Amino acid sequence: MFSASDQHLYVHIPYCAKKCPYCDFNSIAGRDDEQAAYVDALLKELDKHQHKSYRTIFIGGGTPTHLDAPLLEKLLIGMRERIALDDTYEWTCEANPGSTDQEQLQILKDHGVNRISIGIQSTHQHHLEFLGRIHNKAEAMHALELACSLFPAVSCDFIFGLPEQTEAELLTDLQVYETYQLQHASVYHLTIEPGTEFHGLYQRGVYEEIDQDSSWHLLSCVRDRLAALELHAYETSNFATADNACLHNLAYWQQRDYDAVGAGAVSTRKSLRQTRYRHPQQYIEAINNNEDAIWQAEQLSLQDRLNEAWMLGLRLIQGVKKQTLQQFGDDEQRWRPLIDDFKQQAYMSEDNTHIRLTDSGRPLQDYITSNLLVID
Repeated sequence: MFSASDQHLYVHIPYCAKKCPYCDFNSIAGRDDEQAAYVDALLKELDKHQHKSYRTIFIGGGTPTHLDAPLLEKLLIGMRERIALDDTYEWTCEANPGSTDQEQLQILKDHGVNRISIGIQSTHQHHLEFLGRIHNKAEAMHALELACSLFPAVSCDFIFGLPEQTEAELLTDLQVYETYQLQHASVYHLTIEPGTEFHGLYQRGVYEEIDQDSSWHLLSCVRDRLAALELHAYETSNFATADNACLHNLAYWQQRDYDAVGAGAVSTRKSLRQTRYRHPQQYIEAINNNEDAIWQAEQLSLQDRLNEAWMLGLRLIQGVKKQTLQQFGDDEQRWRPLIDDFKQQAYMSEDNTHIRLTDSGRPLQDYITSNLLVID
């Protein structure tokens, strides 16, 4: 799937029309006046990767399509002037229905983007309002129709595990994948992340997560319905038809090196992980002062990389590679009793090359993974 020479690039656009109450990504609303300066800074940072050829590129956010059409086109032209694309490249851009129109999508297509990921989250108005989304179902379907008419690869996101969400509502959401014959699906369970508006409501007792049995039942509904559409899980929350997995995200989960530009963007090269300033204005000022805008640099230890191998590998349906565990110094004598115990409970399986979670073990992923980590 990947060759040793393949390169990967993430580009972060932090701007949104509105900050969603569940979102813990580096995103910000109400600062549209600095977007032009931000795009200039992005391209200036990208100068460091001049003429590098990338197999995958991912423009994420925030909401990349919150940039107006001329600014979006400036960004894409600037990127094409600075970097090259492999012959079999994948270039993804995230989009939200509330801030996406035909002109923007046409610009993305004209300048090389060949994969769109649309954040729909729900087709039910009361759930959209709960999630703080600015679009309605009609706008979401219109954006999806436009994307399908222009791009060879289209994915969309849904969230399940919402308060009082019914199985029937969830199945209605999932019907979208059949209606538009999509070859990729991202379906995430709602989680309460520290620092979000939902987390504050949760701490004050205003909001409660759904019970575990309901959560597992809905997860089973997701997996069964998508499998019936030939959309098979290749990662905990991601599903695809044959050969249509998101290559860029696979690069993360397989611990490949990747470059990144933008506010809060994280890059990893060998064992060096660098995080840029999160606030866009601070990022812009650093880049304009010819600084590197690195807020935090971390040298990953062998143990760090080993624990990430367990955490990321067990997210994948194929599992974690035994060769990777050996490479990072994990002695089989340490993990063998744990794996055998989980296998006996039908939570895990293995073959000569990989260790993986079973369907029964998937709901217990966090618990199982925490038991397998190496803790000093």
